Amino acid sequence: MTKHKLILLLILVVVSNSNPILAQNSKRPNIIFIMTDDQSAIVPKDSDKEVQSHPFGFNGDSSVHTPIIDGLAKNGLVFNRAYVSSSVCSPSRYTMLTGRYAGRSEGPSFMKQYPYGQQSRVENNIELEINTDNLPKLLQKAGYKTGFVGKSHVIEHELLEKNKNWKNNGLIDYDKKSDPNDSSVSKAMAHNHKEWSRMIKEYGFDYAEGIYAANLRELYNDSLNVHNVEWKNKAALNFIDQNKKEPFFLYYSETVPHGPAPWIKKNGKFVHGLDANPKFTGEGYLDADYSYLPTREEIKKEVKSLGKEEAQAWLRWFDHAVGAVVDKLKAAGIYENTLIVITSDHGNYNGGKTTLYEGGTKVPLMMHWPAGIKPNSHYYELVQNIDYTPTFLELAGVNLKEVKTKIDGVSLKNVLEGNSKSVHDYLYFELGFARGVATKDWKYITVRYDEKTQNKIDNGVLFKGWNNTEIKLPYYLSNGHLGHEAALHNPFYFEKNQLFDMKTDSLETKNVFDKNKTEAKEMKKLLAKILKSFPQRPYNEFTN
Repeated sequence: MTKHKLILLLILVVVSNSNPILAQNSKRPNIIFIMTDDQSAIVPKDSDKEVQSHPFGFNGDSSVHTPIIDGLAKNGLVFNRAYVSSSVCSPSRYTMLTGRYAGRSEGPSFMKQYPYGQQSRVENNIELEINTDNLPKLLQKAGYKTGFVGKSHVIEHELLEKNKNWKNNGLIDYDKKSDPNDSSVSKAMAHNHKEWSRMIKEYGFDYAEGIYAANLRELYNDSLNVHNVEWKNKAALNFIDQNKKEPFFLYYSETVPHGPAPWIKKNGKFVHGLDANPKFTGEGYLDADYSYLPTREEIKKEVKSLGKEEAQAWLRWFDHAVGAVVDKLKAAGIYENTLIVITSDHGNYNGGKTTLYEGGTKVPLMMHWPAGIKPNSHYYELVQNIDYTPTFLELAGVNLKEVKTKIDGVSLKNVLEGNSKSVHDYLYFELGFARGVATKDWKYITVRYDEKTQNKIDNGVLFKGWNNTEIKLPYYLSNGHLGHEAALHNPFYFEKNQLFDMKTDSLETKNVFDKNKTEAKEMKKLLAKILKSFPQRPYNEFTN
């Protein structure tokens, strides 16, 4: 080796060791995708009558206390216009784990309801396909260890119906009023949890613990209808411990703040949240050590002492869980090269869930990666949950051009590296009878019915509403309660064509479809273009 080459080599070594970003960026990052359930990015106003979920402090909410998450956001990248394509649990999660719109699903429940050739209704009928590549399967092929913690709601929908299919599929039944303190009852619950863990692994996960098959109510036990942040958090930490020596992907899906809302008080107690029994878990009664976290009483006292909203103390509860993940990464020496993503599956601001309005589709999103993202970064262009899969795959070294399965999203790798240019000209939204598109300046929402439903409407047939009422037009989804709330809080809900000027009306208070014919025509063209990419899925005049 010549003298000049030796000097150059020494310089490279010194620069690499003195700059952790250069030193670690040569390695593929670990990826931890953390998601809440039903959390909007919109800060409730004083005039909002309902007690509802709040976003994080980094979204501009001064009434909450989330210093750990806000610190990660400040030292990372905040996305100011992040959306999901479907504002209800199953389809949104499907999209996050595939990069495909939910309407492309060929899962058994969806295809049974809506065979090809029929107009479909995307709702909580979307499942991952067992024999089709998805994000975790592709990451496994790339050499990543994959983990699943928390809420599923994306597989085996038929097993979520308690009395129909449990016994015939290896699950043990028990009474809704059963006491998890009873060892025989808890044993049955633990058995079911083990079975759900086994089933989830079949979809591309090496590890599956701290599992909820769907929402808390799908445990079909009154005592277990409570959130347990610690139980899931410990499962996440165990996965990191087991896989810290190789690249990994962790899908960490929280149940808060989905109903039963953690801020509900009965007799002065947060009965479904911080005042619930911490030993009641998704696998029954479990006496585990969570002493690495503050106690629930300490969390409530801290939030109250700071003058923050005690009803939103669940956010600090979750914030501490995120902090435990960060501490675990630092202790393992892998924090610098781990991408931490924090977002929500969809919003629920003023009945926005199950709609295509901002209250349901706009979500909080931040990404933190010391070795790859500059602090104090913001991105003001449109992104959507279709983009997670291609982003994570590219960071893992996967050539996206060689991926054979359909991916609708685009990689945000350049955005993470500081590129501020737009990656989407427009976004597509789908839910039930509704479809929509949005550019940065305009949003267009349509409501169209299949032929059978339209004939009923034309003949004056009334539809089932909420609480034994009858309505002239059906809700987008079959869930009457959610449809009622959505229609109640969103005055344009049933209108056939809706156009909103997002520059001046970000909360969609004025339908300007009839007054802006040029924009309406262009938005209809965009919607027709994307809908024609769904083979054998008619949608009225847009696909004719």
